[in-house]
Amino acid sequence: MIEVYAPASIGNFAVGFDALGAALAPIDGTLLGDVVAVSSASADEFICSGDYAHKLPSDASENLAYQCLVHFREHVAPNMPTVKLELKKNLPIGSGLGSSACSVVATFAALDKFADTKLSQVALIELMADFEAIVSGGRHYDNITPCYLGGLQLTGDLIPDKSLALPVDDSWYYVAAFPGFSLNTAKARSVLPTQLSMHASVEFAQRLSAFSTLLLTNRFDDALSIMSDEIAEPHRAPLISGFSEAKAALPELGAEIVSISGAGPTLFTVCKTLEAAKQCEQWLQSNYLNEQGFCHICKLDSAGARQL
Repeated sequence: MIEVYAPASIGNFAVGFDALGAALAPIDGTLLGDVVAVSSASADEFICSGDYAHKLPSDASENLAYQCLVHFREHVAPNMPTVKLELKKNLPIGSGLGSSACSVVATFAALDKFADTKLSQVALIELMADFEAIVSGGRHYDNITPCYLGGLQLTGDLIPDKSLALPVDDSWYYVAAFPGFSLNTAKARSVLPTQLSMHASVEFAQRLSAFSTLLLTNRFDDALSIMSDEIAEPHRAPLISGFSEAKAALPELGAEIVSISGAGPTLFTVCKTLEAAKQCEQWLQSNYLNEQGFCHICKLDSAGARQL
């Protein structure tokens, strides 16, 4: 049996709308992501289990992981023996943590190992992006590539090999808080402007290029000082109950930045110390989460998708 874990991720990473993504690893050892298990079987079989399986369609043909299996057999490995594929759905849907990317990445990575097809990094990323597009409405890489490769990735069609890893300060902590309610990705995209002014476009290019360069030259504090989302956050924040209150309160507890993870409603902070991260976590647990919500203090997951 092949069993692959794919971690949750922060899309956009504040400054990099559709271009930056970071994989998350809770410091308490929790596996914050999906697991796919593939084993030989007398006939193809699909099972969906896990904490959030009940949120997915009961018809296997409507499940993204099953669709990945069908495509892989038809177009990549037609001679692959029949399999039992189990998706252990451990991430909430519509959370802003790359839930659909987790399912896709774990499935294709597991099938590639099981069938020993040895697809290249680019070939796998392209496959994964095709199926992520089914949910997100476009071939966005900013959840796919960090989920697959780990770390913080600058990613997109113009990037060599679709992704470039960026360094971060090893002392940074990331607090990710899912409030317990979902936000439809299509709805979160619908509130965004269809065009940017010349001024906004130039500012976005300056901010992303400066942020990336500052990280690459180990000027981490300077990078943090310009880390803000002027593209999506102003439009999405009103859709997320409690976000504006959190953005006002958490910097006083030590958060260097507070922003929306992906399309939301999960928010994330960057903190320079564990003490500050713990204070932010405590505030979020008391003020941002409902009974279905969760909060994790994380580092970046440097491994990405891997066999368990």
